[in-house]
Amino acid sequence: MKILLDTNVLISAFIFGGQAGCLLSMLFESEHQLYVSDYIDQEFKEKLEDKWPEKADRVYDLYRRMDFIFCESAEELQGQLRDEKDIPVLSDAMYHHIDVILTGDKDFLEAELESPLIYSPKMLLEYLRL
Repeated sequence: MKILLDTNVLISAFIFGGQAGCLLSMLFESEHQLYVSDYIDQEFKEKLEDKWPEKADRVYDLYRRMDFIFCESAEELQGQLRDEKDIPVLSDAMYHHIDVILTGDKDFLEAELESPLIYSPKMLLEYLRL
């Protein structure tokens, strides 16, 4: 399964650990492919520098060394969402034929998209444990 990780999941996993960190560990031990687009990568770096400047470089360096598939962002925006800031993420998912967007973003989770599927870390953990 091709899974695109949203910025909020990366922050949760790398800063706080918890469910998102546990899920990320499980996913790295599976055959799923974990994608991060240029747009998400840049947003993650900016949020780290803004909110956790004292550890931003170390966290970002660790994250960049992990086995993610770093992919380019779509040139054209596609789809419609309530929060327009989420459209680049959806566009990247559509461009790379992603199966699942992993996010904690309420706007995504309530969007009722048919494709790609939208899962929160909790939802995907429950799905994978079945």
